[in-house]
Amino acid sequence: MLCHWLYHVTNIDLFDGRLFRAGVAAMLSIVLVLFLMPKYIRFMQKLDATSDFDKDGAKSPPIMGGLLLVVVVEAVSLLVCQMNNYTVPTLIILAAFSAIGAIDDIAKVKAKRLIKLGKLKAADYMEKADGISSSLRLFLYFLFSLVVAVICYKFIPELKGNLTIPFCPIDVFQIYLPNWAFVGFMTFVIAASANGTNFTDGLDSLVSVPILTSMVFVGLVAYVSGNFIFSQYLSVPYLPGCDELFPLATAIAGALLAYLWFNSPPAEIYMGDAGSVGFGAAIGIMFILVQAGLFLPIVCIIIIAEAFSVLLQILWFKFTRKTTGTGKRLFLCAPLHHHYQKKWEGRPHLQHGGVLRY
Repeated sequence: MLCHWLYHVTNIDLFDGRLFRAGVAAMLSIVLVLFLMPKYIRFMQKLDATSDFDKDGAKSPPIMGGLLLVVVVEAVSLLVCQMNNYTVPTLIILAAFSAIGAIDDIAKVKAKRLIKLGKLKAADYMEKADGISSSLRLFLYFLFSLVVAVICYKFIPELKGNLTIPFCPIDVFQIYLPNWAFVGFMTFVIAASANGTNFTDGLDSLVSVPILTSMVFVGLVAYVSGNFIFSQYLSVPYLPGCDELFPLATAIAGALLAYLWFNSPPAEIYMGDAGSVGFGAAIGIMFILVQAGLFLPIVCIIIIAEAFSVLLQILWFKFTRKTTGTGKRLFLCAPLHHHYQKKWEGRPHLQHGGVLRY
């Protein structure tokens, strides 16, 4: 809005340029996160806002770092992006899902404090850590996704059930879904992306990079799709107004780049559900809005693998318990990154510069 106002006041075309506003969004996000995050970390440390227990006398890093990132992205987007049928639903989804994640983060902190006070047993921590049950959380994911999907389908003329097939030009072949199926597809992608990204947040820097690469991809697709000449040349759908997602994507990418400074090993703060769930949902809706939903499993392969590892672990455990009487695990631990973490911890010679020989 600020750039839009400057354009009308000064009549300088630069302030209305997508590339200029995308650069401003990225730089603003980087500067704000680098400036605010140290203060935010100290504030969260004073509140003892951690979900893990201290080890070897070292304080556990606080969680909910993603909440600051979401606030920065929302503020920068309001300043730089024009509010239209593409940006408004994305910002709403980002805020709504981030709020759900924040509830879980706050509950984890409270549960850990209750254990310290002796009011809750450590064995019950995992059951009490989430503010709401997994079933209710998934219900809210799908409910919010469904509402926004219906609104988008109704008010975005270009969003009419077309799915672009990866590496196949639109003039060759496209998949078309009827309205009810396309709304269902949108709902599933948004909710599943949020849940999968949440599973990915488990090791320092692990979730930040997939979100960052996703924003680079979807931002470039939005820029091309919003330009008639570029879209025709590259045989992608022409979506007027879609390029406003480009500066929004760079705002998220800039915030995550700055966040990596504080989240790289050893992490000073964790993203928490407030960030991973919110940004995961934003990935889902942005891929849908640029009609690149089928590209998501390719671009977000890490997020998909993490989510499927949890699903396979649960299904295999239930299947083996039903058939053999004893539940067995397909992985050492799920999500997938914990499986490899445990394998790494089981090979101490590799942790000190050793070389694995076959």
